[in-house]
Amino acid sequence: MQLHIYWKRKLKIKFFITPVYPYGNDHYYHEIIALAEGFAELGYAVFGNTDYWWIPEENTYLIKGDNNNEDFDIAIYDYRYVTSFAHLLFRDGYPNFQKGKKHILIDRNDWIKPIWWNNKHYNIFDYIFAGNLYNNIQYPENVKPWAIGLTNRIIKCIDKFYDVNTKREPVTGYNFRVDHNMRGYVLNKLIGNLKTYPALQKFTNTEPIEEQDKAYNKASTRRHNPEYYKILCNTQCFMAFGGYYEFKPVKYHPYGTIDKILRKPYYWRYKKLKNSEKDFSSQVFIFQQDNFRFWEVLYSGSIAINLDLAFWSFKLPVMPVPNEHYISISSLSAENVEKDFSKLNEQSIKAISIKAREWVLNNYSPKAQAQRLLDQINKKNGSTQK
Repeated sequence: MQLHIYWKRKLKIKFFITPVYPYGNDHYYHEIIALAEGFAELGYAVFGNTDYWWIPEENTYLIKGDNNNEDFDIAIYDYRYVTSFAHLLFRDGYPNFQKGKKHILIDRNDWIKPIWWNNKHYNIFDYIFAGNLYNNIQYPENVKPWAIGLTNRIIKCIDKFYDVNTKREPVTGYNFRVDHNMRGYVLNKLIGNLKTYPALQKFTNTEPIEEQDKAYNKASTRRHNPEYYKILCNTQCFMAFGGYYEFKPVKYHPYGTIDKILRKPYYWRYKKLKNSEKDFSSQVFIFQQDNFRFWEVLYSGSIAINLDLAFWSFKLPVMPVPNEHYISISSLSAENVEKDFSKLNEQSIKAISIKAREWVLNNYSPKAQAQRLLDQINKKNGSTQK
């Protein structure tokens, strides 16, 4: 049955998550929350294999568990669910994947090798929406770019503190919890380079006080603190980059013998340049660049400082524009950032702030993300479902 005929009714979407991820401590399924919120806002029915994401102010779950309910049109799987139950999902004949339904994998792709890379089992998914993709790598036909984006929790909390007319502290804030090798290197460069908006550490000093915020902080594995969002809304600029560098050429793990040989010249040139305190950007690529902070900073109206996403060949569903939505870092020496700042007056800074906030809400809100997923499916099947 063709999709555009089958979908004359309002869609029903079922989410598949694992309540406790057995291979790590991150039990926060951000992309799933965003899509569930988006589909709910679009008027579609959402449920899951288990209860997930308690909304304390509404005293209910966003995704209500109804595991035996097979009346759905689209199945959306978090990558941690698939990793946990691969031995069952990928049995001969794929009995868990019902024909006539659309099966979608959401994969943050948070390391240097995607779980689906060179794995024929993942062809069973109609689409794999994956983060941290590159423009210069050829991907399977069913793989499409994705990004972390916003959720209603983030939007609502920032809205409490945001005021377009706020006089912000004229500094560049930073509060990184994890020192990725690229992040640590660039941070040290920026601390030394920035003069127009000097770098200033902006860690939170208190834990959430309100019960609602405590609940969100625990459920998001310590990613929710109103004080942090207030800091963003009162700081002119904020560092919002992440990731690791690895020696070229761009290859996914595991490295074969030929790959290791090809990487050697880049490694030795990198060592020579770094030891001479010269820029080694041409010898490396960056992976795992997508991060929560970038989207939070954009929406807060603070000026985000991030890697130049196009320069570093990252592939997103919709690309932000340097010096229009954020200040970009091309070379890891980060020398261009102060030069870009020195060219901007107060009106230019405010224009970037306003435009970036509007852009991220229009393109990476829960509703926008859900509609993007739906549009991709409809594009292939000739439907006009809204």
